[in-house]
Amino acid sequence: MSKIPSYDVLVIGSGAAGFSAVEAARAQEASVCLVEAGRLGGECPNDACVPSKALLKAAQVYRQAQHAREFGVQLGQVSFDFSEIMRYRQSVVNAITGDGERGARYEKILKSMKVEVKFGKASFVDDHIVEVGASQVQARSVVIATGSVDFIPPIPGLDSVKFLGSADAMKLKRQPKAIAIIGGGPVGCELATFFALIGTRVVLLQSAPMVLHREDEEISKLARQALEGLKIELFTNASVVEVVNGGGGVYGLKVDVAGNRSMHAVEQVLVATGKRACTKGLAVEEAGIRLGKRGEIETNKEQKTNVPNIFAAGDVAGGMMFTHTAHHEGWVAGTNAALVAKKKRSTRLKSDERVVPRCTFVVPEVASVGLTQAEAQQAFKRVLVGRADVSSLGRSVTDNARFGLLKIVAHPKTRKVLGGHMMGERAGEVIHEIALAIHLGATIDKLATLIHAYPTYSEAVVSAAATAQFE
Repeated sequence: MSKIPSYDVLVIGSGAAGFSAVEAARAQEASVCLVEAGRLGGECPNDACVPSKALLKAAQVYRQAQHAREFGVQLGQVSFDFSEIMRYRQSVVNAITGDGERGARYEKILKSMKVEVKFGKASFVDDHIVEVGASQVQARSVVIATGSVDFIPPIPGLDSVKFLGSADAMKLKRQPKAIAIIGGGPVGCELATFFALIGTRVVLLQSAPMVLHREDEEISKLARQALEGLKIELFTNASVVEVVNGGGGVYGLKVDVAGNRSMHAVEQVLVATGKRACTKGLAVEEAGIRLGKRGEIETNKEQKTNVPNIFAAGDVAGGMMFTHTAHHEGWVAGTNAALVAKKKRSTRLKSDERVVPRCTFVVPEVASVGLTQAEAQQAFKRVLVGRADVSSLGRSVTDNARFGLLKIVAHPKTRKVLGGHMMGERAGEVIHEIALAIHLGATIDKLATLIHAYPTYSEAVVSAAATAQFE
């Protein structure tokens, strides 16, 4: 019988958390084996963040061309080729991952790092040994970074139609004339924006009272206004009662909104109702790993599970499901796994996710960090709130992009910044100034006195901070 190959650290999954864990473990001079069931890089560069932003960029260019006359530019008839947009999307993915079946760029990086890579599905035999296909691998420490999978709600009739997941929607061969999107979170809103911009009829169904319901209420209302401005048929407090296969490539969705029933006929149904930790097939019970109520792997701030030599990071650990938090958690998990494997007494790293900005790439962008006004008022009753209308900015006038709002929330006594929220052009960039203020414990008064270059969108930060009042 052949000897089982052994490593200091075994990392399962090569997405943001897994790749970061590999880099961190190698930085501790640990020997590392990486196991990947699909394409290297995981979901974000292959099927999610990257391709979706490429599609949105192409759609926005088309929209800008349609409105070129507003800037005095004459372009004649403007059109697009859906297959060429999809080719652009793939070229962007390939630029980040490399071409080839596995992602040649990642393969090259891993080879330069002297990391062993095994392709196949991983399954625990015990807390040190993992099966990968027909072979086994053992390691002193293990990092689980298997990400998440789409949550499919139990809607009657849904299993009888060929519905799309978000990854499927970004690989369509033909533009649908009409699409229903179930779920009004970031993924649903971004894909609704893409399809609406290129002329597809979009029906967006959200069960919560607001789209982007985790955002500040004022921002959520603006987001709805912007989406409806793209002629998206948007329903909140909506329950999909049934999905019906009408035959001939037509699906019908029976929808209930406060007792009012309606039927919507579309060519495609896209389900974007959230994610769940991906542990299927891992046989975590064989290693004694404890799962939470939603199937996530429970971890502490060191990203350690209840099993001393096993760590988990990213979506599978059930926290904030962002690529940037997965990177952070992966580095913590990889470092600590290596320290355990090599029996080093160094102080263990701990995840710190007190300040995590996020961005949703609708048109214009939505970005936020920290507490919403409602959350801050629940904690402190009265808080300082400052607002700046994006339309008042010189840059918004020159760009003819006058829609939006920036909002800052601060502590009533210390006046330290607690949260920032924006819908407007470059919101994803501007929000980091407020995130830094929170990170450094800066007051709203410090923000109000910082000189900003003119004309920029960041000037909204000064305006909002300078006009803050108690609410």
